[in-house]
Amino acid sequence: MAVPALRPFLAICAITGVLAGCTGKGSLGPEADFFSGRTQGRVYALDGQSFEVVPPIGAPGAAYWCTAAEFARRELGADWRQDIYVLKGRAPSTVTGRIDTVTFTLTEVPRAEEPGFFRQTYAFKPGDRFSVTSAQGLCQELAPVIFF
Repeated sequence: MAVPALRPFLAICAITGVLAGCTGKGSLGPEADFFSGRTQGRVYALDGQSFEVVPPIGAPGAAYWCTAAEFARRELGADWRQDIYVLKGRAPSTVTGRIDTVTFTLTEVPRAEEPGFFRQTYAFKPGDRFSVTSAQGLCQELAPVIFF
């Protein structure tokens, strides 16, 4: 019969469907609703324009900007040229209590200090900024490298 041969295929389809549903808004009971994108980091909207990015433990700096860009685009409707600013650098989360989160905003924030000669992409000082396009480009740093 053909039915037993279809079982592995149907199992793979079911797993893929479950994994595809892992992006978007979710809820953890008493915690606020969150957005989860391709980096599996969580984003908590704090008000109309600011949001907190809580990346997976050990995530590189690119994950913060990548997640912020995805949230700004998909949830806030930001234009590709819109700047994303660091409102508060790495600090404990105001929502979850996790350490090492960054708060971003779409409204301009004055720089805490002038950048040095060499720009530190992942310093996360208030006022640091990237356009949505540039921040989205940092997602490429997270892509796995496969050699054949």
